[in-house]
Amino acid sequence: ALLSLAFLVAACGDDDDDGDGGPPAATEPADDAGGEATTVDVGLDEFSVNPSVDTVAAGTVTFSVSNDGAIPHNFRVIATDLAADALPVIEDQFIVDEEAVDVLAASTDLDVGGSEDVSVELEAGSYVLICNIPSHYQAGMFTAFTVQ
Repeated sequence: ALLSLAFLVAACGDDDDDGDGGPPAATEPADDAGGEATTVDVGLDEFSVNPSVDTVAAGTVTFSVSNDGAIPHNFRVIATDLAADALPVIEDQFIVDEEAVDVLAASTDLDVGGSEDVSVELEAGSYVLICNIPSHYQAGMFTAFTVQ
């Protein structure tokens, strides 16, 4: 039984592509057009959306999203002046009504340990970052995000 447990623990190790295992960070390299591009690491888990920063400069933002949880998650960038916990939901489906909000970018559904880069041009304003797997938003899987 202990040998089986050892194999299970080894199989559940860190699968991130960068291999550093360190904390999330934001970077701001210059892009080819002379403007700035920003990368924001975002960890998803039960039940929170954890960006490495909550404010960035306007321009191209790449969200490097990783599912650090134990169940599938996804990622949405929504432009809105609504409070993060006040997005319209489809009650019988337990999801945010994506047709009633301005979804600017979205990931696929990410399996446990999965990751995906999601790039979007963002203007100054207020945004909400969410997971829109049924019931996850209602469980608190959202955060406010600001672009200056």
